[in-house]
Amino acid sequence: MKHELVRGLQARAAALRYGNPARGVKVIAVAGPYGKTTVAMLLSELLQESGASVMTLTNQGSFINGKPINTGYDVSADRLQQQLQRAKKQKIYYVILEVTEPLLATCALATLPIEMAITTGDSPSAQALLSQSVTSTVIPAGFLHGDVTVAPHQAISFGFEESAEAYIDRVTERRKGTEIDLVVDHQTRVSAATYLVGKANALNVAAAVSAAYVLAVKIDDFQEGIARLEGVVGNYEYIETDDVYDIVVDRVPTLESLELVLATVNRLKKRRVIVVADSTIERETYQLIVKESDRAFAVTDGPDVPGIDKAASINAAVELAKRAAKKDDVLLLLGTEVGAIQPGGLSMAHQLFATKGAHE
Repeated sequence: MKHELVRGLQARAAALRYGNPARGVKVIAVAGPYGKTTVAMLLSELLQESGASVMTLTNQGSFINGKPINTGYDVSADRLQQQLQRAKKQKIYYVILEVTEPLLATCALATLPIEMAITTGDSPSAQALLSQSVTSTVIPAGFLHGDVTVAPHQAISFGFEESAEAYIDRVTERRKGTEIDLVVDHQTRVSAATYLVGKANALNVAAAVSAAYVLAVKIDDFQEGIARLEGVVGNYEYIETDDVYDIVVDRVPTLESLELVLATVNRLKKRRVIVVADSTIERETYQLIVKESDRAFAVTDGPDVPGIDKAASINAAVELAKRAAKKDDVLLLLGTEVGAIQPGGLSMAHQLFATKGAHE
């Protein structure tokens, strides 16, 4: 409690030092256990398509109107206020902020007036965001969010449940993209196509479209805005090689995202699914991985698990998987280690394969 009090004082001091710049922009905060970066980047593209100027601060880098301004995400209270001051000086209208656990630890979030709170699911970051005053909310259907009160026209839910105010009516998964039909506000039909793959990304699109709808973006801008985002590092990302099998990497930070990714890869596969699980994948999920794959390798030094071939390192696991993979198989790399962004903007998975992008 003492440390939290000190951090809170430091956060307020940083805001005062830079003149409380958040008051000069519209802050949209995105929190939850998964999909935060993707939702932030999708919404940024939607808002830019509508003509708005946008700063986007995510753990995959910071951007002004889609152009990188740095490659990292420094979440210190002082650095955050610097970025907000920059946005204010450059007359940026929206700042989209990914809410991470390190950001919460700085207590800087409480110093910001939040125009919109978007949550992808329940998590400490989502509850912390919704515990403070916000003007509007975007939440999954059925999500319990305490005592948050906003005007009815400033709140919207999304999801596959028919009760959702942005209801996902249809999803067509393709190898290099997804088509989504939404019914928004129980009457407005929105069709969108994204380069992002799978049902997990259908939820991300629904969240971004819901936010844009509340922010009064024109419906005509939705389709082009969603299509502007060509990919997100570590989000069902294809690794382009000359191999005869496909290579896909996904961070799968939660059990729900793991289930969705495994379901997607099985719907899209031509032949077999071969999984490589890095050391960040919980052993409790191994049985699910075995059930949903034809061969599985995992970086672990724990007890043997039927159906899992153990490896001492991610490089060793990948080499074993390469030997097992045949034409038209999918080699699926799972975990936050292989999906982590590296200097140069590529995922760590690229370093495990001889790809053109990894050497350019």
